[in-house]
Amino acid sequence: MSMASTHVLLEMPTDPDFTVAWLNRAEEAEALWSAALRDREFADRVDLLHCDIIPNLSAFARETSDELKEKNCFAALEVYADGNGLLSREFGLMVRLGFFVYDGTCYQMDIPNSLTLFAVKQAAVGLRATGGDCVLTPERRLHMRSKWEAQAWQLSRNATKRLSLVKTRPDDAVDSQPDLGGRAGHQRKRLH
Repeated sequence: MSMASTHVLLEMPTDPDFTVAWLNRAEEAEALWSAALRDREFADRVDLLHCDIIPNLSAFARETSDELKEKNCFAALEVYADGNGLLSREFGLMVRLGFFVYDGTCYQMDIPNSLTLFAVKQAAVGLRATGGDCVLTPERRLHMRSKWEAQAWQLSRNATKRLSLVKTRPDDAVDSQPDLGGRAGHQRKRLH
């Protein structure tokens, strides 16, 4: 994979109850991650994950959720937009914990069935394994897209969303019109 592929495609359900449950689960993951880092032997083993900035899973979840809500529940995330790789580490951990599931096109938000200290440690060790002595490369295990592919996907999704909205508006307007009866009523519906 080339470094030109720096984006992941994300999508979330529109159900607000799902979002609340997802964010609560991310808080649990953050608490477990903090507990894991208190284990010095483990922290040393995954040192590249937190050597400059410690990933904050709940903050990442809140920011990602807010961004997705703002962008019609889908967006492309540039995993190195922050300049230091923190986003790639946080996203990589969230994928390994089951907060995002790849569906063949994009990563769908999901709520992990089970979160344990062991699961968090395993996710971190697995993510740490994507690097060498000095550099992590979580993107090696992620489904990445180029900026062009990410933009094309977003444009396509926006067009689909707009078409859905436009399609419902004429039907609503027709349904609110008095029934003209017979053939004239059918012609009016076909024209919209």
